[in-house]
Amino acid sequence: MKILPKILVFMALALPIGAENLPVVTLDEALSSAEENNIPLQEYAVNLNRAIRSADNYLMTYLPQISLKATAGTGVSFPDATSNETRFDGVNLALNAGASFTYTLDGSKITNSETRNLTKEAATLGYEVYADSVALDVISSYWTLATYDIAVENAQASLKDTENNYNDTLEMYNSGMVDELTLSNMELALNNARIALQEAENDKALALSSFKAKTGITEDFQTEPLPETVLLSLPSAEELFAEYGEETSTIRVARNALRSDEVAKKEATLNQYMPTVSASVSYSYNGGLTDKTSYKTADHGLSGSVSLTIPLSSYIPGSAMDEARRSAEDDVTISALSLQDSQNTLLNTIRQNSITIAQQQSSLGMLEQSLQIAEKTYELAKESYEAGLTTSKDLAQARTDLLSAENSLLSARLMHLISSYNLASTLGIDLQELQETYPLTEKETI
Repeated sequence: MKILPKILVFMALALPIGAENLPVVTLDEALSSAEENNIPLQEYAVNLNRAIRSADNYLMTYLPQISLKATAGTGVSFPDATSNETRFDGVNLALNAGASFTYTLDGSKITNSETRNLTKEAATLGYEVYADSVALDVISSYWTLATYDIAVENAQASLKDTENNYNDTLEMYNSGMVDELTLSNMELALNNARIALQEAENDKALALSSFKAKTGITEDFQTEPLPETVLLSLPSAEELFAEYGEETSTIRVARNALRSDEVAKKEATLNQYMPTVSASVSYSYNGGLTDKTSYKTADHGLSGSVSLTIPLSSYIPGSAMDEARRSAEDDVTISALSLQDSQNTLLNTIRQNSITIAQQQSSLGMLEQSLQIAEKTYELAKESYEAGLTTSKDLAQARTDLLSAENSLLSARLMHLISSYNLASTLGIDLQELQETYPLTEKETI
């Protein structure tokens, strides 16, 4: 079955009564509001800032300890066996300054920079992954709201059309042209049309309430029109994986975990076998005022030491350090397997998304044809009814079938749009890039 690359039956949004005065909130504005008001996302941002600060903070490891101390004292000497007078001892002021630098070279110092950078990368990926999940939720909810606007419009049009038909039938009934059963059927159709509009408005109200909770938006608003449906011609899942897989957040997270465990293994190996070297240098100064306000001669001191510790017990198989190294090696093996599993899972996800999109596109073509048939059937039923060849029940059923076809196509368009966005998000690209890279041409068939 041949399907056009873009479904040209684009249903323009007609707003409910009074909605024309509401401000329009764009999708970008909704995403920005959600980002500002999402508390878990703010927590991820704090963790990310902390990881960035830690990764760039070398003073935390290498800043020497510097101290300065000043003390003041006085006292009174009372009479004793050697002195018969009481005297004031005066004021003593002592100044002490010291600076020391201690550095220990061990496995953790060697891997410290790599560990901090990997922690920063992990925090960045965590923020990106959660932000993407928030965006997907907001975008799908926003597009759902847009479809409810169209559904309400369709229900309003159906109600208006049914009201006209009912009024015409009522006039014919009063003129004796139709019987009471015909009028009753048309009254039932009118009531059903009112119920359908009420249900569409209720669905929109619930969706709007949920959307406001997700974004922090408090006022009522209009949405932008639902984006046009763009059909896709996708290559195989293996080709998409080869093109985009390594840059996706799924694989980057798994590779970050593997590199982190490899660094931990290197640190555990160094801690087991490498001698620990410690070096320290300190300087001290002491001076002050005596009780006669004279300056006390200052004392200076400079000292240093270097020590080498060889962890002999760590070389013994089964020791705590040996077991820590073996455990770290196991972690690397597990992370490597986890990376492989993530690759397989990503490939399968791409494959499932591609299959879903292909199936939805096939359904879109059939639903488009169904809508065209329903529109034609309704026009024929209306003409037949006006000519007295069919009953009001037949006309009401044709109108119901038309509304059902419109809503089915609308729902399918929404599902296809969300599936396309899901695939683009899985591949780590935006929806526009996916649509521009793999559009279905008019010569292709599904």
